[in-house]
Amino acid sequence: MSYLQRLKAAAQFILSRDLDVEKSSPLDGAEFGVTASLKPHQVEGVLWLIRRYILGVNVILGDEMGLGKTLQALTFLSYLKVRQMSPGPFLVLCPLSVTDGWVSEIANFCPKLRVLRYVGDKEFRCSQRKTVYEHVKQQSSLLDAQSAFPFDVFLTTYDIALMDQDFLSQVPWHYAIIDEAQRLKNPSSVLYDVLEQRFVMPRRLLLTGTPIQNNLSELWALMHFCMPSVFGTSEQFLSTFKEAGDPSAGHDAVKVKEKFKTLKYILGAFMLRRTKSMLIECGTLELPPLTEITVMAPLVTLQKKVYMSILRRELSKLLAFSSGASNHQSLQNIVIQLRKACSHPYLFPGIEPEPYKEGEHLVQASGKLIILDKLLQKLHASGHRVLLFAQMTHTLDILQDFLELRGYTYERLDGSIRAEERFAAIRSFSHQSVKDTFNAQADQHGAFVFMISTRAGGVGLNLVAADTVIFYEQDWNPLVDKQALQRAHRIGQMNHVLSINLVTERTVEEVIMRRAERKLQLVHNVVGDYDMDKEGKTVGVEAGDLQSVIFGLHMFDPTDINVDNLKEVNTSDLSTMVEQVTEMRYEPLDSDGRKFVINPMDLLNGADFSIRTTSSIDFDPGLDEASYLSWVEKFKEASKLIDSPTIELRAQRNLPEEKHMKLEAARKKAEEKKLAKWEALGYQSLAVKGPACPMVGDIMPDSGSVQFVYGDCTDPSKVCPSEPAIIFRRS
Repeated sequence: MSYLQRLKAAAQFILSRDLDVEKSSPLDGAEFGVTASLKPHQVEGVLWLIRRYILGVNVILGDEMGLGKTLQALTFLSYLKVRQMSPGPFLVLCPLSVTDGWVSEIANFCPKLRVLRYVGDKEFRCSQRKTVYEHVKQQSSLLDAQSAFPFDVFLTTYDIALMDQDFLSQVPWHYAIIDEAQRLKNPSSVLYDVLEQRFVMPRRLLLTGTPIQNNLSELWALMHFCMPSVFGTSEQFLSTFKEAGDPSAGHDAVKVKEKFKTLKYILGAFMLRRTKSMLIECGTLELPPLTEITVMAPLVTLQKKVYMSILRRELSKLLAFSSGASNHQSLQNIVIQLRKACSHPYLFPGIEPEPYKEGEHLVQASGKLIILDKLLQKLHASGHRVLLFAQMTHTLDILQDFLELRGYTYERLDGSIRAEERFAAIRSFSHQSVKDTFNAQADQHGAFVFMISTRAGGVGLNLVAADTVIFYEQDWNPLVDKQALQRAHRIGQMNHVLSINLVTERTVEEVIMRRAERKLQLVHNVVGDYDMDKEGKTVGVEAGDLQSVIFGLHMFDPTDINVDNLKEVNTSDLSTMVEQVTEMRYEPLDSDGRKFVINPMDLLNGADFSIRTTSSIDFDPGLDEASYLSWVEKFKEASKLIDSPTIELRAQRNLPEEKHMKLEAARKKAEEKKLAKWEALGYQSLAVKGPACPMVGDIMPDSGSVQFVYGDCTDPSKVCPSEPAIIFRRS
C-alpha cells in the first residue's frame, strides 16, 4: 500500500464512523458540570472530539480564532472526568499571556475541574512540586483514593515544560492539550522533540487558529505530532502533495485541484476547521460585522530623506544582490532599516531634534503617525476603544510618547512585561461600563488604547472591550496579524468592528502587504472554504520571501530622490479621509465584502478618495530580476544628480558637554530609583554588568547593525573581524 493509499484508508475509516453517529445525539454540558451555554458549533465540536477520542485518534481543533476553542476543550475534559470516570491528569500547555484566561474559563464554566497553574519563579515552582509530591504520597496509602493528584488540569507554559521536563516527563498524562499549537510547526525545535520523545502523553489535542501559516511542511509537523504512525515522514508527505504546496510552479491545473481535494479529504478526518464566515453564512453563529480597511500613508519629507539615505548607503549591497554576492543577513538588515523609516524616523538615533522633548514634531515626522493622530481624535470623540498593534518595542515607545502627548489613557503589553503586569493590564482594559459603553459622554472605565506588540499579545487574548483594531506595523506573516485581529472580533463582541491597516505607499511596506496576500492564498486553498474557480487563478507561497521584497523595491520611483519637490496632503484633507474611514464601519455588507483600500494621496490631484475592494486590486507586484536591475540603474543615476549628503543614521545625538552630564545624571537617578523599587519588591537582577567603557566620539551603532553570533561561544562565527567580542562564561 502506497503512502497516499494509507492516508486515504485511514481517513475513510475515521469518516465512516461519523456517518454511523445519529444526527440527534444530545449533549448536555450540565450533566458533567459545564455551566456555559454552548453555541451549536461548539456542541458539534465537543461531539467530534468525543468521537475521535473513542476511536483513539489524536486531532487538531483548527477553528478560526474567536470561536471558543478553549471552552470546547474544557467541556471535553469535563466529559472525560465525569462520563469516562477519568480524573486525569490532564496537561495543558499554552503561552504565558493566556494562562489567566484558561484559569478564568475553568472557574466560570467548568468549576468541577480542579486546576493547578504551574507558573512562577524557580522557588515557587519547587514548592508546588513538593505539594504535589506530598499529596501523591498521602493518597497512595489510601485504598479509596479518587485521584493520586491534587488537580485535574495541570496548566503551564511551553518554556516551563522545557525547564522542568525532568519532573513533568515522569507524569503519565491521560490527555494533553497544546494551545496555540503553531509553536510546534518546526519539527526540529527543542520543544517538539522534548514533547514527542520524553513526555508520556499518548492522547493529544492541538488547538490552533492557523493550522497552516507558511507551507505544507508546517502542516505535516502538526499532523505528525498527532498521529506519527499515519503521517510518516516529511519527505513522504511533501512529495505526495508537492503540487498543492506550490500550485504556481507550473503544474497541471487539473492535477493541482485534484491534490487539493484529496488533501482536504484526508485533513477532514483529523482536523475540524470552522471559520466565522462559514458559520455566519449557515446561520449557526451571529457576530457583529467586521470591516477591514488599508490606509496608504504617505512618506513625509523627513521620512523620504531617511528612506533615500538608506538606499543610497546600501546601494552596493543592492547591486550585489542580483549576482548572488550579497548575503541573506545584510539584505534582511536593509529591509528592517527601510521598515523603520516607514514607521518613524526617530527610530534612528540622531534624527530627533533638540531639546528631545515631546511635541508636535513627534507627530509631523511620520505620515503614519499623522493619520493615526487624526483617527484617534475621531475614535475618542465617538467613544470607541482601540487595540494598537506594532512589531517593534521601540515603535511602541514612540507611540507611548505620542499617547502621553495627546493625554490619552492607555495600557501596554509587550515581551518585556512581567506576567502579573500583563494580566493586570488585560483586566484593567477589559473592565468597562455595561451601559453606554460607546457613548462619548459616558464615563469610560478602562484605557482608551491598548498598545500591544503583535508577537507578544497577538494570540489567545480576549479583548472584546475594543471595537477598533489598528495595525501600525505589519508582521511578515499575515496570519499573525489575522490572529491579532481576532482579539476583538470574536464571540462576546457586541459592536461593529473596524480594522485599519496603516501601510506606507510605494515602499517596502506595500511590497510586504502584496506578498502577504499571496501567502494567504495557500491557507485558503488547503484548509479554507476557498473556491479556486471563484478567483480564476491560484497563487502559491513564493520561494524566497526576502527575494520578493528586495525585487519589489522597484515600486519606489528613483526620480523621487529629489525630496524638495514633495507634495504632502494637508490637514483638512486628512480629516475628510478619517471621517470616511470611521463611517465605513457601518457600511452595509455587499457582494464585494468588507475589505477596502484607501489612498489619501489621490487628493493631491483633486480627485476623490480611491476606495477599492481588495478583489479589484492586483496583488501581483510583478517581481522579476530585470525590473529590479533596471530600477537599480535608474536609482544610481538619480543619486548622481543631487549633492545632498547621506543622512548619518548611526550617529548619536551630538550633545554639548553640560547637557550630556545632565542627561547622564538623570539616567543614573532613574537607574537608582528602579533598583530601589526592585529591592523593595524583593526582586534581584542576575544580569552580568559589562565593563564601563566611555563612548568614543559619542557614536553608538544603531541596533539594526548588531552583529549576530551563531554557534559555539568558544568558536563564534559570523562576527565582524574588525569588531572585538567579549564572552562571559558562567561556571
